[in-house]
Amino acid sequence: MRSRQFYPLTVFMLLGLPAVCLGQTTTTTVVATSTNPLNAYAPPCISQIKQYVPVSCQITPSGGTQPYSYTFTGGFPTGMSMSTGLGGGLINGTPTDITGVQAAVTVTDARGGTATTSFMITPAGLAGSGPCGSSVCVTGSGYAIKTGEGYTVTTLANVQMAATTYWSDGSTLDVTAMATWACAPSPLCGSVSPTGLYTSGNTIGTYHLTATFSGVTNNGGSGVPVTVATIEAHSKESDRVANSGMVMREILQLRSGIPDAVLQKAECVIVVPSTLKFAAGVGGSYGRGVMTCRGGPNFQGPWSAPSMIALGGGSFGFQVGGQATDFVLLLMNDRAASSILTSKVKIGATASAAGGPIGRETTAATDLFLRAEILSYSRARGLFAGVSLEGSTLRPDNRANRNLYGKDVAAKAIVLQGEVSPPSSALELLSVLNAKSPTNKSADRSSKGK
Repeated sequence: MRSRQFYPLTVFMLLGLPAVCLGQTTTTTVVATSTNPLNAYAPPCISQIKQYVPVSCQITPSGGTQPYSYTFTGGFPTGMSMSTGLGGGLINGTPTDITGVQAAVTVTDARGGTATTSFMITPAGLAGSGPCGSSVCVTGSGYAIKTGEGYTVTTLANVQMAATTYWSDGSTLDVTAMATWACAPSPLCGSVSPTGLYTSGNTIGTYHLTATFSGVTNNGGSGVPVTVATIEAHSKESDRVANSGMVMREILQLRSGIPDAVLQKAECVIVVPSTLKFAAGVGGSYGRGVMTCRGGPNFQGPWSAPSMIALGGGSFGFQVGGQATDFVLLLMNDRAASSILTSKVKIGATASAAGGPIGRETTAATDLFLRAEILSYSRARGLFAGVSLEGSTLRPDNRANRNLYGKDVAAKAIVLQGEVSPPSSALELLSVLNAKSPTNKSADRSSKGK
């Protein structure tokens, strides 16, 4: 009987043990909640500070009890400071040098807790190199061909300009809104808004768009035109250059097109898009196109700015009636190039010529074709073939060059001496040639053709 009376008590005590344990867990949680440690961190903007660009960087602690009070030891780059005391912690100003400075910021909360963060501030300098070769590049949306002055853009109406700075730490900064924009000569050039939106004028010509900066350069506050973009107004010449690029790209994409081995040994290329031919009776033709050569000594550099070229006369061995036809001519030595750039050349007389090989010609066959100074091709109604242009003439189109470049410049000076930069309309032509045939593999032929 005693054991039966004792048993319920035993059960009661065992059930009571968990109740005591649960009470201890709750107390511990409350204590953990009341201990809210103060932490201080260097904000990410500390690593993005740039010389001559205004700074506003807030130290933001976590934990502790507000309000916070701030003090610092060390220092900040010249032109920068930090607010102290209650509600401080704002690092601001405009750094004027790129010397690194060590700083330590201590945050004190309302309970007297403290936390310290230390960091080095080294402003980046405007010393990077963008795609234009400068630390500040001005571009037109959708265009990326570099000229000697900056970028060239072709416009019919509006182009949104952008200014980007390139810094010594590898970062970039869009400074379009910080620039003062202008175009010249005004008012023929059109207008440009404070946000860099360029609206072309009604007159064909070449205009200059300038971006002047006073916030990112040490210029005494007067503003410095860091770079210039050339606005090339729409013209039939720029259309012809652009069309030549499309023709070249399409022909080089053909499986039965110009063999790679042939193009790689060409020193110049002439493209005459949509030449109108008359087969009935006369068999003559006329057309306008462009000529580009490999630049540098011995034709070893990238493809040059194009010169406008005129094709005329002759009777072709490949007749297609009045069908508009595209022609591509490869000049295989510098003698042919120099002759065409300085005077009227009669193909087959002044310079030897042959219809070029197509498709995957064997090396032996290709070498036979390369004995000619000019290899010629035609495309009409989708049919691409080598074609004889003997009896036709080629000459520089000086009037078209003047219209394209806005000044009198000799064809030889354009192509061989680099006196002008490529217009944006040549972007496709030059990019496809530089991609398909970046190097000249006939270095020994230049001297042979002299």
